[in-house]
Amino acid sequence: MKKRITVILLAVLLITAGTVFAWDSPFAEENFGATVYLTTDYVSRGISFSDENPALQATFDYFNPIGIFAGIWASSWHSGEASNDLELGYYAGYAGGLGNIFYTLSANYYVYPGADDDDAEWNYWEFVGTAGYTFDQVSLSPTVGVAYVYSPDFWGEDGNLHYGNASLDLVLPRNFGLGFEVGYFDLEGNRTTGNGNGLDGGDGYDYFHWRVGISTTLVGFGLDLSYHDTSESGSFRDLGYHADERLVFTLSRSI
Repeated sequence: MKKRITVILLAVLLITAGTVFAWDSPFAEENFGATVYLTTDYVSRGISFSDENPALQATFDYFNPIGIFAGIWASSWHSGEASNDLELGYYAGYAGGLGNIFYTLSANYYVYPGADDDDAEWNYWEFVGTAGYTFDQVSLSPTVGVAYVYSPDFWGEDGNLHYGNASLDLVLPRNFGLGFEVGYFDLEGNRTTGNGNGLDGGDGYDYFHWRVGISTTLVGFGLDLSYHDTSESGSFRDLGYHADERLVFTLSRSI
């Protein structure tokens, strides 16, 4: 799998190198960036993946003017017996748009170095598509977005994952932003949560989650305070996950 990721990233670099005459240089300094995050809880799709503890995260990104992008994500992580305290994500894709419409297509591969592989394979692929529209002539410049995620064999060899979400972001006065998100997660269940080991004695699980957050920037730092909750917070406790309502504060810095 890691070789396949390397091939993807090399292909991205070769494609961008082949378009060198379209702009000054595909490897110009402004095409690279990095962001560091310090968050009070690593919450993804409504579930804590840091055992409700603070997490340190970072991304390193490449994006060129024709829309091809690639990057690496890293986060401290803790989730059940398979925990190895580190999550890595490799991603590559294309971002485009027309007028106020924008979209992205990407392939993401998540890796858990040193995780216990005796019971299941924890590394997995996700394929992601997003689209959105900004109403820039309307008060508060609302942006609406949708996303769909498919994984052919989710974390822990748990079968097919189908995930979708919708979002609304508003630009508030005084450099504040207000964001709303609702998502639906539907996991088939196989090796990890199959054979009646999922929610309510079934295979796999499905649930809704939602988020409301306010964000701003201050002296170059990003500040975000978000409220998270799920439709199955009580049931997730039986699976060893934390999915209760919570407030999460995240501090970030991009370079």
